[in-house]
Amino acid sequence: MTALKTTTIKTCTIFVVFLFLSWFQISVAENYKIDRLTVGTTMTMNNIDIDDYYFGIMRAMLTHRSLVQLAEKGAVVKDMAESWETTDAKRWVFHLRPKLIWHDGVAVTADDVKFSMEYLLEKIPVYRWHFKLVSNVEKINDRTVVINLSESNPRFLVNLLVLRVIPEHIFKDVANPKQFQGLKAAIGSGPYVFKQYDNASGVIRFEAFERYYRGKPNVREIVFRLFKNPDTLNLAFRKGEIDLPYFYATGTDPVYINTLKHNPDIKLRLMNNPGIPNVLFFNTQKPFVSNPDFRKALSYAINYEEILKLFAASNGEIPNKGFIPEGSLGYIKTDSFSYSPEKARQELTQLGLIDQDEDGIREANGQPVEIEIIARTDTAGSLRLAELLKNYLAAVGVKLSIKAVDNTLFRQISDKERSHTMLLSRTTPWGMMMWAGCGTGYLDSRNIGWSVLDDLKFHSIVDHMNGTLESDVYINAVAELQLYYSDMVPAIPLYWNKMIQPYHKRFTGWVENPMYGFLWEETWFNLTTGD
Repeated sequence: MTALKTTTIKTCTIFVVFLFLSWFQISVAENYKIDRLTVGTTMTMNNIDIDDYYFGIMRAMLTHRSLVQLAEKGAVVKDMAESWETTDAKRWVFHLRPKLIWHDGVAVTADDVKFSMEYLLEKIPVYRWHFKLVSNVEKINDRTVVINLSESNPRFLVNLLVLRVIPEHIFKDVANPKQFQGLKAAIGSGPYVFKQYDNASGVIRFEAFERYYRGKPNVREIVFRLFKNPDTLNLAFRKGEIDLPYFYATGTDPVYINTLKHNPDIKLRLMNNPGIPNVLFFNTQKPFVSNPDFRKALSYAINYEEILKLFAASNGEIPNKGFIPEGSLGYIKTDSFSYSPEKARQELTQLGLIDQDEDGIREANGQPVEIEIIARTDTAGSLRLAELLKNYLAAVGVKLSIKAVDNTLFRQISDKERSHTMLLSRTTPWGMMMWAGCGTGYLDSRNIGWSVLDDLKFHSIVDHMNGTLESDVYINAVAELQLYYSDMVPAIPLYWNKMIQPYHKRFTGWVENPMYGFLWEETWFNLTTGD
């Protein structure tokens, strides 16, 4: 009898504990409007460190903050800084919000901002381009920091958008940030905390930071599932295993749209793309492509209408020679690129490039005109597009050899070595805004400079844009720049488009951001469920 009572008591106790745990889990979930959002992506993750490109994108969307951020309509607004001022665009004073804390509970101070700027400039090469005008950083008090530039730059706030402030108490003794990985390396002050990266299953997990200065976001947990290719990603999406596919600054490949738009559980959103989905960049310091007449000749060999149909489902337009998409600040109408293989052949012949041995490839001083193009394997359709370009150029007697590289090697070749002759890549919305704007950072030899433009006229226009405090003067310089692009063709935008973002219909409250699409702070505080 005693044994029976004991068993009954144990059973009741277990049942009560079960009920309590169930109630506790439900109670916790009820504090959030959404328990979990699962994002599928083909962005390639290498390590959890502050120098990994795609983890850096996730950090920007979830775990880390900057002094300023880009708002829904494209304005630069406050983030960690609640205000700032400058009288000469050379000395910038920032005042931090009160009660900002790191995910480990330590207070955020001006020391962290000063340390971050100095540390990133020293340790991570790309920041030397972004912040090359920074001469020094001063701490005034715990909530006030001053960034001094070597010259006036009214556009400094735009370049500051990529700063991710990191905790000094974590990184001060880290000599090599690339080798510092894991939970501590991902500590930030944003609305989410990095919790786990399971390399075997390809799952990255973030949880809401309940001590964030805005309070708890609407979504308790955000999970990224990494897929090897877009086919398996979109199959998982159609099966309901993920809530939306996402790739930074790209959107979903239109090849999948016909299938997705007939699924009653899926909705599609078209977003304006201030960037360019695919651009052919010429290294203007390399043989053949250093000649603007050669670049112009190649531009006629490309079938833009076919590319637009194949890669954007005709959801866009043939670009202008002025490079920047219509709708950009200061946009003017310039001539559109046009397809004329015959004109390409004529202009190449006028340059003295003739197929003497009739093997289909033109020669220069007895050597075949052969050019290597760098194509990224981490962006959907890049290799397919490179093959198409190879065929276009072959038709006018120029041999194109394709070198396929992952994102890490791409950055090594394009950003550090500048050893490429041609490369195929996108431009991101922020990339189009950086430096003097209008894609100048991608072209200028003094910045990232994929086109390594070292032309005095170009530099003069860029310096004028970077230095003026007058909006009308800036707009006039932007018009002059587009005429320069049109005349010199340092790069060829292959098409302009709108980005396509699918998502499951049960979610509502998405807020679009020019840099990050759906995935940014305002979405985390507005997203809810409901048809």
